[in-house]
Amino acid sequence: MIQDFEYCVETYYVFGKNAEKKIGSKLKERGASNVMIVHDNGAFLYESGLLDQIIENLQSAGIRTLEFGGVRPNPTVEHVREGIDFAKEKQIDYLVAIGGGSVIDSAKGIAAGVFYEGDVWELYDKGKRAGKALPVAVVHTYPATGSECGTTSALFSDELVAKRGYTDDILRPKIVFMNPELSFSLPSKLTACGITDMYVHAMERYFSPVKGFGIMDAFNEAIFKTLLVYGPRVMANPRDYDARAEIMWIGAVAHGNNTTGLGRPIDWGTHMLGDQISTYYNTTHGITLSVMISSWMKYVYRTDIDRFVRYAVEVFGVTYDENDLDRVAMKGIELTKKFFQSLGMPTSLKEADIPTDQFRLMAESLMERTHGPAGQFFKMTVEDMIHIYNDSIEEEE
Repeated sequence: MIQDFEYCVETYYVFGKNAEKKIGSKLKERGASNVMIVHDNGAFLYESGLLDQIIENLQSAGIRTLEFGGVRPNPTVEHVREGIDFAKEKQIDYLVAIGGGSVIDSAKGIAAGVFYEGDVWELYDKGKRAGKALPVAVVHTYPATGSECGTTSALFSDELVAKRGYTDDILRPKIVFMNPELSFSLPSKLTACGITDMYVHAMERYFSPVKGFGIMDAFNEAIFKTLLVYGPRVMANPRDYDARAEIMWIGAVAHGNNTTGLGRPIDWGTHMLGDQISTYYNTTHGITLSVMISSWMKYVYRTDIDRFVRYAVEVFGVTYDENDLDRVAMKGIELTKKFFQSLGMPTSLKEADIPTDQFRLMAESLMERTHGPAGQFFKMTVEDMIHIYNDSIEEEE
């Protein structure tokens, strides 16, 4: 049954064609006067003219703009520290993140670090709280992580070779501009990685220790089935507005505003296993998920075989067979793997060219960070994690 919860999402959504052109008036209404634009220096910003358009729109509303570029994939705390110093020096009162999860997570780190008296990494690694943050606006160009409306920021430390997350309500962006057309030019690899991340975000909520099926399961099943339809469609035609719109909004509800995870613990097992790969080998987040998910599913499905059977039947249309539940559950796992393969995503460590020599160190490091077994649906020990990593090395014949 659904557990007790409290829910408030303060993000204001501006969704649709030309959404970003409202940024000047909307931020002016919210009291912005001295804005720092956080971005990644990507070619799209300049070739599309998007960066210039955002600057012009803000300045036309009487808002001063300053740029802070250079965000990289797997964004670093070292770069965020530079942004904090810049924001303090220029007395910034609003941040605008143009991009996807990496840029947004960096903006959130800067937003909190401006007011935190210690080093910002303490928020991510030591459980400290900032108490206050600069407001963040997002011009969303890469649907994937849900960071555009979520309360979490993840950063990597080059110095410590560690990736950590900080979750706090103060990090939730105040307003997000979501124009699906801004994602038309995303490379197919990034599009596929984004779809993978959304799908697994829904899975982390669907495979929960809370018993009973209800509205939250139906929400997540709708996400799975919608991505099964629109994922391949957008891969075939990147300029399909309707497909891009479906995917952009799924990114928000699958994780960002947690619409589909209320009243139940979120597992996070697959994400934690994948994040260790990203930490040690700087691997793209979506790829770590596509190589880990089916091995995790195979290892844990008997924890609640009824849940896996329902998944196979409701999402993929597998025929229910009360005399062979294992076959039904395994068929759902097989079809999940085939879906990721249809997007061009690797589904083994070997296929993704990821080294396989640090499994125990990765598992022990994760166990130390979680102060005990990792995951909620199935609580993984070090040996469990090593088994799952080993299973993901090569494709089955």
